[in-house]
Amino acid sequence: MRAVQLQRPGRDGFALVTSLLVILLLSLIAVAAVILSSTEKRTTFAESVHSTAVFSADSGGEAGIHFIRMSDAPPRIVDFANRMVHNEIDEPIQGGQEYDYGCYYIRKRPKPGWGVNFLDYDYRVESTGRATAQGRSDVDLVASRLFREGY
Repeated sequence: MRAVQLQRPGRDGFALVTSLLVILLLSLIAVAAVILSSTEKRTTFAESVHSTAVFSADSGGEAGIHFIRMSDAPPRIVDFANRMVHNEIDEPIQGGQEYDYGCYYIRKRPKPGWGVNFLDYDYRVESTGRATAQGRSDVDLVASRLFREGY
């Protein structure tokens, strides 16, 4: 007696179709990984430019505070329209980084416990930092300095 092999109808090419579907699925996963990594790279670059611009603007703010701190007397107002006492434009830091800052007089007020000759002068420091052509950030702060008047 001979053994008869039974064939199942409709199963021809099943392995080929399955392997093509698996290859398609793996290709889609690879394409998604490439898109994700390129998006991540752009996001990382943008974040780097932003933080560099913030650091540049902070440097401008620190330069404005330094100007106020090193003044022997209250700085004179040079532009009465906006009460500006000092400004610096396009100060380079390194590479494509630079900052601008301006110091503006706000008010003077007596310092409690120091007598009538000692006054706190308040200044607003506005700083803009740039990093490459795409990055820009602004920092605004208020600085006070105690000066003695009338001597």
